[in-house]
Amino acid sequence: MAFLSKWRSLGQLVSALLVVLLISCAGGGGNPPPPEGNLRVFNDGNLTLRHLYVTPSTSSSWGVDQLAPSFLLPTESITLTRLYPGTYDVQARFSDGSWDQVYDVRIQDRVTTILSMMNTGNGAVAVFNNSGFTINGIYLTPHSATTWGPNQADLPLISGQTLTLTGVAPGTYDLRVVFLSGAPVDTLNFNVASGAVTTIQVN
Repeated sequence: MAFLSKWRSLGQLVSALLVVLLISCAGGGGNPPPPEGNLRVFNDGNLTLRHLYVTPSTSSSWGVDQLAPSFLLPTESITLTRLYPGTYDVQARFSDGSWDQVYDVRIQDRVTTILSMMNTGNGAVAVFNNSGFTINGIYLTPHSATTWGPNQADLPLISGQTLTLTGVAPGTYDLRVVFLSGAPVDTLNFNVASGAVTTIQVN
């Protein structure tokens, strides 16, 4: 009788464990989905938006064109999905060569952030290299931003040359230039006005 009683108890234990496992599998729902958000970008300008770049604010380059090989006509939009939560920099390049940039765009989990890009009402910043040295990094960011964002210099800027950054929204900015050798040089807290070119001379 003891032998039969032992196996009866073991059978009851196995049955109980199977019930717990079934309940656990049914109620757990598997692994939670990874955190991700969306970014919807509108072309609120009056020209065709040809290129769109979205990169983490800590990135040193703009990365791939999010529109290629397509484009956005005025009033059209595109939604970029599955972005990991954090801050991003966005650049929109229009058919006339002008561009609009927005820094530190916040992406949140399960939220669609809406952003409007325009090619009108912006200013420009001309960086004149008068230092006698080659510049290989130029960073322009709003004064309130917490990171320098991507490098604006596609090619090295040798002494005597000027690089003009267009499509800069009116506001207060900081500029950092980085030489091939030596410490960076910062120009802080200067204004950019609509329709005007602000020249920064680097000595």
